[in-house]
Amino acid sequence: MAAESPDRSPVAGRPRDPALDAAILAATQDQLIAHGFAGTTVGAVARAAGTGKAAVYRRWATKTDLVIAAVQALQRPPVVPDTGTLRGDLLACARHFVLPDRRPVLVLAGLLEELGRNAELRAAAYAAIGRPPAVAFAIVIDRWRARGEVTSPAPTALLAGIVPSAAFRSVVLQRQAIDPQTATDLVEYVLLPALRHPA
Repeated sequence: MAAESPDRSPVAGRPRDPALDAAILAATQDQLIAHGFAGTTVGAVARAAGTGKAAVYRRWATKTDLVIAAVQALQRPPVVPDTGTLRGDLLACARHFVLPDRRPVLVLAGLLEELGRNAELRAAAYAAIGRPPAVAFAIVIDRWRARGEVTSPAPTALLAGIVPSAAFRSVVLQRQAIDPQTATDLVEYVLLPALRHPA
């Protein structure tokens, strides 16, 4: 489905209303849950938020930008932990994907289900949502590789993608986040053995 075009050019210099921003993002999230990315329209979002399409486009230039912002609004930004142990750092990274609230999972699923059909959305979603937690894993892995704890010759990027791939797969196929035990098991029985596999 082609992205909608704005009714008019964005207006520069107009002050933003945080309450309207929040209403637009919440309406976008509701649309993603109910209709997925393809069925979400800027017009429907604007009506649900009690505003016009022009107000939406003043804030987000495209539907893709709007949807990415709506998903990010429900996500915790990933952090690079420093617990003092390889296992502790990996567990902290893995727990980023444990989402006790169902709403972020359903919103994210509405986005991820479209990625195979939309290259623009796929690139934007990877840059804003998929890449940051993998980068946190990569930094941790490289840190402990430098300290001699990681002995696998496998590329860091491959190792760093193990847990994120499992987590996003769970969202797409099961519409649920991984639970704390699954996050721990992925670290204990998959990632740690992979990191310490001899050449």
